[in-house]
Amino acid sequence: QNLKWEFFSKNQSMKLVNQRILVWLLGFMLLFSAAWVFIGKYIYETAANVNGECWGNLSNRPDRFHSRFWGIRTEHDLSEWWFGDYQEVELTLENEALRISAWVREAEGNAPWILFIHGLGSCKNNHAVLLPAAMMVRQGYSVMLLDMREHGASSRINQLHTAGQEELHDVLNGWRWIHEKKGIPAEEIGVYGVSLGAGTVALAFAEEPRIHAAWLDSPFADMEKIIRSELQIAGFPAFLAGGAKFAGLLFSGIDIMGRTPLEGAESIGNRHLFIAHGKQDERIPVFHGELMCETANAFMLEDGSVECWYPSGQVTVGEDKTTGHAVAMLTELEEWNHQMKEFFGRTLNHQN
Repeated sequence: QNLKWEFFSKNQSMKLVNQRILVWLLGFMLLFSAAWVFIGKYIYETAANVNGECWGNLSNRPDRFHSRFWGIRTEHDLSEWWFGDYQEVELTLENEALRISAWVREAEGNAPWILFIHGLGSCKNNHAVLLPAAMMVRQGYSVMLLDMREHGASSRINQLHTAGQEELHDVLNGWRWIHEKKGIPAEEIGVYGVSLGAGTVALAFAEEPRIHAAWLDSPFADMEKIIRSELQIAGFPAFLAGGAKFAGLLFSGIDIMGRTPLEGAESIGNRHLFIAHGKQDERIPVFHGELMCETANAFMLEDGSVECWYPSGQVTVGEDKTTGHAVAMLTELEEWNHQMKEFFGRTLNHQN
């Protein structure tokens, strides 16, 4: 009987130990999960945060604009590209209570149109869309520059972008305004995007098969790759990107890594893409542009075209900063102007 009691006691002790281990394991898993979600929320909100000041460019207008990075004006003289006769318009989205602010400069006659889309934390007041728009105005095109949601003078909800998942509807709204309200044939409308705007334009390109030609300046190919590389640069493990994805779904209902701009490259068919990406881009590494280019070439059909350009160069900002992100329009201004004239002239059948 003593042996039985001893065995029973040991058995009970083992069960208690196992139960405690299980409780500790469950507690650790819950703590780890909570930390993963909390860190993911921080990463998501940091990565998706929109700077409402447009990087110091809110004073820019089509008839008077300067180049700035991080709010610091550079030495580039852009005065010869200023243009007037523009109008402010407001677009509304059918199924969303949003107002999209835009500038329109309409050329005489039945000229083709180009829609310009800015980058993250930027707006239509930035030289990165004003300068190329001015180049096309000089070539006789009509242009529209719009502020995506959460940017510039457009509606704001939570000051977070969605990596193009929702913003693509703003692009399509602008495109449809030109197509339907102005009665411009789809094959005479081009779209231009820079940085986040380039990724968003690529998503819109995949969504709307009638978009005939698109220019992508410094596009990202995959938002997850961007977040993972940013985490590694900051010294954090790349797997935390999964936490950011989950946090986006949990707190906003949107998967910012869901659809990727590569879908646009894959959907090219008989349409036309121009991809420009600086070799010294520190914000979105050039391999993103190269991947977009390779993918578009692989899926292009007989009547389509893909042009890829990887210029070198950086811009000095202030006394001790440099950047290579979306700067070729400044460092290679004449060539940029020439390439845009040739690409849109050929794909939109417009010769000035």
